[in-house]
Amino acid sequence: MKGSDDEPGVIPRAIQQVFDTVSASDDREHLLRVSYMEIYNEEIRDLLNPSKKKLHVHEHRISGVFVDGLTEEIVVSAEQVMSLIEDGDRHRSIGSTDMNEHSSRSHSIFRMVIESRAIGTGTGSGGAAAAAAAAE
Repeated sequence: MKGSDDEPGVIPRAIQQVFDTVSASDDREHLLRVSYMEIYNEEIRDLLNPSKKKLHVHEHRISGVFVDGLTEEIVVSAEQVMSLIEDGDRHRSIGSTDMNEHSSRSHSIFRMVIESRAIGTGTGSGGAAAAAAAAE
């Protein structure tokens, strides 16, 4: 899935595509956040901050399902995202099996959240009120 330096796999290609698309958008500003967790022996662990163990899933009526206390990092490049994935992978629970010496003993979930808004809208820029005033 990750491939090699010479032949990147689907994960680094998809992440690079996200950043290529974001950087090609001249009329929008973006905020990208990532989190990385594993489920091992029915416990949720934060792979970006391994001191956070036994996290819990909650559901909020408006914002939906979330993991309370899970670390979210703001990211600005594909290289930074891949570095976080590599760091998180070092914290995964692994063990040997007959077929694989470094078999993962858990399920992992990597999440990237992409927020965007039109440039000139939102807090601090005047947004719609400034646009309406300029139109008068």
